[in-house]
Amino acid sequence: MSDMLDLNFPKKNATEWLAAGKFFEYKKFQIFYIQEGRGQNLILLHGFPTSSWDYSKIFNGLTRYFNTFAIDFLGFGYSSKPTKHTYTLMEQTDIIESFIEKNALKRVKFVFHDYAVSVGQEILARHLERNERKYEIDGAVFFNGGLFPHLHRPTFKQKLLATPLLGAILTKFYDEKKFGVAFSDVFGKNTKPTEKEISVLWKLITYPNKILIPHKLLKYIAERRLHGDRWKNALLQTDVPLLFINGGEDPVSGSHLADEIEKLPIKNKKLIRWPNIGHYPMWENPEESFKEIYEFLK
Repeated sequence: MSDMLDLNFPKKNATEWLAAGKFFEYKKFQIFYIQEGRGQNLILLHGFPTSSWDYSKIFNGLTRYFNTFAIDFLGFGYSSKPTKHTYTLMEQTDIIESFIEKNALKRVKFVFHDYAVSVGQEILARHLERNERKYEIDGAVFFNGGLFPHLHRPTFKQKLLATPLLGAILTKFYDEKKFGVAFSDVFGKNTKPTEKEISVLWKLITYPNKILIPHKLLKYIAERRLHGDRWKNALLQTDVPLLFINGGEDPVSGSHLADEIEKLPIKNKKLIRWPNIGHYPMWENPEESFKEIYEFLK
C-alpha cells in the first residue's frame, strides 16, 4: 500500500450529509446523491433498509482518491418515498444508469452492498449484452449481499414484512426499538451499532415524515429468485475485475456465501474474508474496508 494513503478522514453526520448533497430527477421522483472528490468515477450503492449514509465512515477517505458519488435508491434515505409505488430492482438499475448518462460518466467503478448487489449484477448483465456501451466498468466491489437466492437467508422479520397484506399490517407496529434489535442481529458480536447510530439510521429510514414502507421495498427478495440465473451468469461471464469483501458473522450472507464465491469460476475475482465482522463491513471495519477498496480500484 502507498505510504501516502491518508486514513485520517472525518465522518459527516446525517445532517451534514444532506447539506452536502444534491438531487436529480428521475421521472417525477427526486433522487438524492452526494458527490465529492476528483479523478476516476466511483459510485457507492447501499442496502436495505438504510441509505447512502452507510458509507459515511469511508466516504471522505475515498473522495481524496476518486470522484465519488453515493446515491440513495428510490424509497430510501433522502430520496422520494412514494407510498403507492411498486418498487423493483430493475427500476433501481434504470435510475442508476440514468444518473450515469445524465452526468456523462464514460468510465465507472462501483461498490455494492446488500440490496445493491442485485443492482450490481443487473448492471453487469446489461454490460455483457450491449454491443454499444454508453459507459465502461473498470471494477466493482461487492460487500455482503444476496448474490445467490438459494444462499440468501433473510431474517424472520424480513420474511414476515415481505408477505403481502401481513407485511402492511406489521409495518404499522414497526418502530425504532424493533428496528434496532433486528439491525444489530446482523452485525458481528463485537462490532454492534450504538444506540445513537441506530437512532440516526431510523430517522433516515423514516425521513421526512415518518414514512414506513419496508413491506414494499422487500419485494426484492422474490425478484432475486426470478432473476437468479441471469444474475449468477453475469458474475460468471463478466470480464470486469471483482472484489468480494465478506463479513463472516453475518447470518444473512456471511461465510456460507463466501464459501460459494470461493468455489465458483468467476474471472478476475478476489475474495477477502473477515470472520469477526457482520453484514456491514464498511461500518464495522471502515479503515480496512477503505484500504481494500482503494487498493483494488486505484
